[in-house]
Amino acid sequence: MGKAAKRVQKKADEPAWKTKWPRNGDLKTWFRAMIRKCDAIPDDDAAATAAHLPIEHLAAMGCVNEALRHVNRFLRRLPRQEVVATVRMAELGAKICLNAGDLDRMEHYLALAEATEPFNTRKCDRGFSLNSVREFRSDNGLLDPADAINENQRVIAQFERAGRHYKLAIAAAEREAANTAVAEMLNIARRVENERLRQSYLRRVISCYVELKDAQAVKRCLRGFGKSDRHKVLTAETLVSLGMKAEAIARTRQDIARELKELREINNPNIHFPVTSIRRSLEFLVGQGAKDEARRWLHRALKELPNWPVFEYGWTTSAVYRSLAHAVAMIDGPAAAENLLKQATTDAKAEKRSDFRKGAVDAALALKASIGGLDEAIDDARKLRSPTQRRKKLATLFAKARRWGELREVLSEVESPEEAAEVAWWIKFELPGGEVR
Repeated sequence: MGKAAKRVQKKADEPAWKTKWPRNGDLKTWFRAMIRKCDAIPDDDAAATAAHLPIEHLAAMGCVNEALRHVNRFLRRLPRQEVVATVRMAELGAKICLNAGDLDRMEHYLALAEATEPFNTRKCDRGFSLNSVREFRSDNGLLDPADAINENQRVIAQFERAGRHYKLAIAAAEREAANTAVAEMLNIARRVENERLRQSYLRRVISCYVELKDAQAVKRCLRGFGKSDRHKVLTAETLVSLGMKAEAIARTRQDIARELKELREINNPNIHFPVTSIRRSLEFLVGQGAKDEARRWLHRALKELPNWPVFEYGWTTSAVYRSLAHAVAMIDGPAAAENLLKQATTDAKAEKRSDFRKGAVDAALALKASIGGLDEAIDDARKLRSPTQRRKKLATLFAKARRWGELREVLSEVESPEEAAEVAWWIKFELPGGEVR
């Protein structure tokens, strides 16, 4: 038997999860491939958990009936005593139906979730299935607030019900009903005591008024905000959406100045948080045509960089250099970012914790690829010691480069259906339409 025949025979003997890979960048095809890899995972719970995201995204792309067929198949596969996995999968089916406007079919899936309640035999688990369905109804505006089991759930049910009424009114082009619904949302949000939840609700209210193009309502709304709520809710992006570009740029200046002050005084290892915030603010300024101002702030940050306190070198400092390299490449070009990127890679490799080190190295390679060094990043990825990390990184980079033949060759080396499903999910972010938004 010749070498070519032996290779064909070897491929024929290998399982489908190892060999059946898409030949292009069609996102739906990749989601379907991911689901097939999940089918091959032996553990029922793990298989259903891994399939959750690709099924959800397939439905979001308009393949509702196909997605529900996958949901049904996993529900048939799951033993009813696998309560958590069954409830999550049934609720996924319910959510898909809700988004499609099919409430009757949604109720079918919620009934399947509730039917697992008898399998909650431990005292600490009793009520889990019923409470999960109640939370689903509350989170989606379908629960009568009178049926809530506590005050927090009652507030959520009230706000989400008003939010659902707003969405339905918008879909039906009923502006008066939409105004009534968003006014109710505002009244409820103002009474929420939890600061984070209140500010989240207020952001949604502002977004609704922006969608309605009601500037006067926005102004009335803002007058009722406290200082903290106003600062947290009225971001630079929100100000731009309201047509307040000058105010948005002024707010961005304040944000960068505040983060630089924090970096001078910080007393914990998480210096990457304010630096990441600065990078996002610089991106905003560039996006608004204020590139020269962004450059001035960037150079100030680079000047102050040596004085920022560092508590440990590793993934956190790598993240700092990576954020700054990203900003420099955006403002002054990739060549100007080279030294910062090298330092990010050096610090990533110095991280002592294996998982953190792998994540930092992967992020540095991803940045190198995104700022014009794709071929070099692929060469670096080939040198990674961990076979699993090497396959994952090469796969994402080959997908980014649209080098489908080399991608399939790397993917044919995966060692389990679990790895196949995970790598396929990471590839998704490099495909057209699959990027992080």
